[in-house]
Amino acid sequence: MASFNIKCAKSHAVVFAAVAFWAVPAMARPPAGERTAAAVMSVEHQWLTALQRHDVTTLARVLGREFIDSGFQGDAITRAQFLGYFAHPAPHSAQPPQQSFQDTKVRFVADGDVAIVTGIVITRLAPASKTGASSSPDGLRHSRFTDVFVWRDGRWQAVTGQETHFTPRAG
Repeated sequence: MASFNIKCAKSHAVVFAAVAFWAVPAMARPPAGERTAAAVMSVEHQWLTALQRHDVTTLARVLGREFIDSGFQGDAITRAQFLGYFAHPAPHSAQPPQQSFQDTKVRFVADGDVAIVTGIVITRLAPASKTGASSSPDGLRHSRFTDVFVWRDGRWQAVTGQETHFTPRAG
């Protein structure tokens, strides 16, 4: 009888462990209200504002520990390098550049635990910054981007980003 109880206890422990393992990811999933394009785009806007202000505290919250950025020049930039760059005060200019999102799309994968955001950021450059191949004569810089977010610690965190500057076709 004792061996039966031990076997029974072991099988209950295995079943309990399997149920617990299955339930943990479900509890860690974003609530329905956070699994929306608006919720993820809110974090995108926080990120963009933090970049303009060199707000490292917000950037550290938005960027996941494994974050890596593929910069517009093809550089792989780690989270530490990214935060290090923005740890310096923002350059003083008459006005921060005006930036806006365009043509954004948010897709959820992995049962809603991962969000992929694609779109364009349009930056109106200050007059002194209008030189260079990445801006058009009207002072606008267009950057196509892809950002990947995961739901972790009760919030969306960016784990990778990529941006490419481009000149829109006339027409």
